[in-house]
This record gives sequence, C-alpha cells and structure tokens, in this order.
Amino acid sequence: MLFSQEHVKWNRTNPQLKNSKLKNEKNDNHLKFYAKYSTLGIQMVVIILAGAFGGKALDSWLNWDFPVFTLVLTLICVAAAVIYGMRELFKK
Repeated sequence: MLFSQEHVKWNRTNPQLKNSKLKNEKNDNHLKFYAKYSTLGIQMVVIILAGAFGGKALDSWLNWDFPVFTLVLTLICVAAAVIYGMRELFKK
C-alpha cells in the first residue's frame, strides 16, 4: 500500500513526465501530417505517370507518328490527379 501511494504521488508531482507525454503527442501529430501529405503527393505522381506510360504504350502499339494518346492520357491523368488531391485535402 505504501508503494502504490508513493507511485501515485510521484506521478502527480513530476512535471517532466507530463511534458514528455505532450512532446510525444506533438511529434506524432507532425509525423501523421507529413505522412498524409507525402503519400498524397506520391499517389498523384503515380496517377500521372500511369497515364503517360499508358499513352506511350498505346502510341507505340498503333505506330503513330504523333503521340496523340500520350498527350491526351497525360492531360486527363493530370486533371484526375488534381481532382483526387483536392478531394483528399478537403476531407475532414
């Protein structure tokens, strides 16, 4: 019984313990923030690259001189990536 009372008293009076918990929570929030937005950026780049490489593959398969599918699919995927990014940014 004496040990448990001392333990509770020490936790209440130790401000360093409270400060370290607050610092850990702040660091976790920063890491979640950076993880969320870095993955969003990577996903947007992957969407754009998928359109570019898909268009290039279609143009080479059809043997066209002008890269129509590369341009069109890249532009469509850029628009899709921007829309996807905006939706993710404004999600609550």
